[in-house]
Amino acid sequence: MKNILYAVTVTVTLACASLCGPAAAADREWIDYKRLLEITRLDKFYAAPPAARDKVRLLGTVQPNNAAIAPQDIVFTVVRGAQVKRITVDREGRFDPAIDPAWARDNPKVLTNMPPGEKARFSFAAEPIVPPGTRFGYAALMAGVRQSNALVKEQGGMMRFLMPTFSGIELRYAPGQGASARIVSARGEAIVSADAQGALRLKLDERLASTNAEVILSHVPQSVDLLAE
Repeated sequence: MKNILYAVTVTVTLACASLCGPAAAADREWIDYKRLLEITRLDKFYAAPPAARDKVRLLGTVQPNNAAIAPQDIVFTVVRGAQVKRITVDREGRFDPAIDPAWARDNPKVLTNMPPGEKARFSFAAEPIVPPGTRFGYAALMAGVRQSNALVKEQGGMMRFLMPTFSGIELRYAPGQGASARIVSARGEAIVSADAQGALRLKLDERLASTNAEVILSHVPQSVDLLAE
């Protein structure tokens, strides 16, 4: 899945202790949960009311400075009393912080299996939540674009000037799949096809969104990303 990273990148030393090496180490105490949200900028996202962020999904991202450490080998562990929650990382460095309101309130410790002294870059990735299936309203498909722009404006603070304006979505398919989107509106029909790499780009059109246009996809996409201007 392709995902564009947004926000100022923060470099964090994964603290302390003895010898450092590229191999994953045993779990050790790292930071508290609130700090994890701060360095990924997800604290701003979760500060918004749920109804203002229900059409977009934000993921934390981590990229070790040491190329010998594969992102997918990193695990973060939240420990809250007897409750232990593992947070895994994918090949592209993305992870879901699996936020629980109680965690933000109680601020539990976060463990990491990264070796002491290693540095990593943290930021966040955004992706829209789209309706399931292959047939839905155009406005519903683009709801994540509108909501993402509103979140940047309302929650980004000074950082909003460093963030892009989102202009549409990109549906990702396997190359050569021949995927397409048919948009049916009062103006007639339009066909948009994926390119040779499997990317099908749809720009936000306010007129289509306001006139109850319909989108019919030839295939269910592998992933959906935000397009930035």
